[in-house]
Amino acid sequence: MPNYALITGASSGIGRELARVCAADGYNLVVVARNQKALEELAAELRVAHKIEVIVYPVDLTATNSVQDLYQYLQQRKLEMEILINNAGFGDNSPMVTADWEKLESMIALNITALTNLSRLYVRDMKKRGSGKILNLASLAAWLPGPNMAVYYASKHYVLALSESLAEELRGSGVSVTTLCPGPIKTGFAARAKAAKTPAFNRRLPSPAAVAVHGYRAMQRGQVIAIYPLSSRVLAFATRLMPRRLLRGLVKKAQRLPVER
Repeated sequence: MPNYALITGASSGIGRELARVCAADGYNLVVVARNQKALEELAAELRVAHKIEVIVYPVDLTATNSVQDLYQYLQQRKLEMEILINNAGFGDNSPMVTADWEKLESMIALNITALTNLSRLYVRDMKKRGSGKILNLASLAAWLPGPNMAVYYASKHYVLALSESLAEELRGSGVSVTTLCPGPIKTGFAARAKAAKTPAFNRRLPSPAAVAVHGYRAMQRGQVIAIYPLSSRVLAFATRLMPRRLLRGLVKKAQRLPVER
């Protein structure tokens, strides 16, 4: 039985905390992100704390052939992944008409293309073996329209739809797919997305560690959708009842940057 977990975006935030949770449960790790120094520091911590193997693989997953190269590297080492966690992703708080196209293109490449390709490659192996678990990071954004962050929200709609569909395709195969949909969380995401001062993020937020534990437990149960915290579950349910026009306006207001004075 393979006991490796592959985690993308493992250098910080929820990805780093998921690496810690997997390590504490005895999994060897393959940690992937652009920031090699942060990955090396995490690997050193987890090797000492849990006596596990940690393979550091620094890469920009938006680069051409990067996913295939990662997969081939692990195949050559004859490492089978029991867990795949597609956590890497980013957003951008900009109206679409003024957003930088290169940034949007990279967002699509990371949030959608890399996640899809990694899922495709490892689902194939897991299904053949008859066991495996995939955890895909979506967001509460997957349930909402996203004015001012339209492409990011659309990418998370995609992740949720893909993951639910894949979970159903794999029913009875021994392979499960879980989608984790956290609401706003205290990570570096908001700063990178230029959203830290918006009403959605400028308040007390749950920790990435709490999100990681919730998502990991849901994945181990084979739960298809996991939403955290409770307030986000309530909002996700409410989206089915609220008029879409009202919902669009509320999200736009929550993501509006304060006027500089």
